[in-house]
Amino acid sequence: MSLRITVVTENSVTKRNLVAEHGLSLLIETDNYKLLFDTGQGLALESNVKNLQINLQEIQAIALSHGHNDHTGGLKQALTLSGPKPVYGHPGIFDEKYSVNGEGQYTPNGMPFGKSELEQLGAEFHLQREPIQLTSGILLCGQVPRVTDFEELNPHFAVKKEGQYEIDPLWDDQALFIDTPKGLVVVVGCSHSGLINILRYARQITAVPLYAVVGGTHLVAANEERLHKTIEELKLLQVEKLAVSHCTGFYAQMKLKEAFGQGFVLNNVGHTFMV
Repeated sequence: MSLRITVVTENSVTKRNLVAEHGLSLLIETDNYKLLFDTGQGLALESNVKNLQINLQEIQAIALSHGHNDHTGGLKQALTLSGPKPVYGHPGIFDEKYSVNGEGQYTPNGMPFGKSELEQLGAEFHLQREPIQLTSGILLCGQVPRVTDFEELNPHFAVKKEGQYEIDPLWDDQALFIDTPKGLVVVVGCSHSGLINILRYARQITAVPLYAVVGGTHLVAANEERLHKTIEELKLLQVEKLAVSHCTGFYAQMKLKEAFGQGFVLNNVGHTFMV
C-alpha cells in the first residue's frame, strides 16, 4: 500500500501561495482511500486546499485527533467543501475545554461548533473510545493508555465539568496507525497522550514494527529530561523517520534533527511525506 501525507495547514510555511497558522490538518492518501485528519484552526484551510489543488469532495472521511480548536476550527469549512462525510473521533471532542495562563485566566479552546450545527452540514459522527478500523491498513487508535513516567498531564489545559474547572486528561487524544510495506506510520495530531505512550500502544495493538511518526508531538514545552528520554525511547522503538509539525517546537525539532539526521523531516505546509 502506497501512502502520501500532505500538510494542509501547520504553523510554518516555506512555499509560495500557501498560508501558515497555529493548527494542523493533514491529507492522508492511500491507493484507494482519502482521509482528512484534523482541520486546523480554520484560517488557512480553504486557501491552502485550493492552492494545493486538493478536492475535498474526493475524501471518504474526516478524523479528529482531539477537540482543541486548532485542530477542529476548520471543520465547518471542510464539510462545506467536501459535502456530507463521516466524522470519526472520541466522545470527548465536544467537552468544554479551556487553556489556562499563568495568572489563572481561562480561555475557551475547545470545539468552536455544536454537534447539531455540524450535523446540519452533513457530518455523520462516529464517536467511540475504542480503536476503529477506518479502512484496510488504517486504524484510528482510540483512547491511549498512559504508561510512561515522564509524559505528565499539562496543567495549562483544563476542562469544565458540572461548573468546575479541572486539569484536562485529554482522553480524546488519538492517532492514526497506518500499516505500510516499510512498517507502521503513526500520524499524531498533538500527542497530548504522550508521544511514547502512543507509540507503545501502537506496537501493542498492531504488532507491526514502527517506521515513521508524522504530525504534532507536543514537545514544545518539554524540559531537557523529557526530551532526552523521548529521544532514547524513539531510538529503542527503532523509529526511522520523524516528519514532525505544529506543536513540536523549534528547540525540540533541533534536538530531533541532531539525533536522527537524515531521518528528520521538517514537515510544514505543502510538504508531502511518501511511503
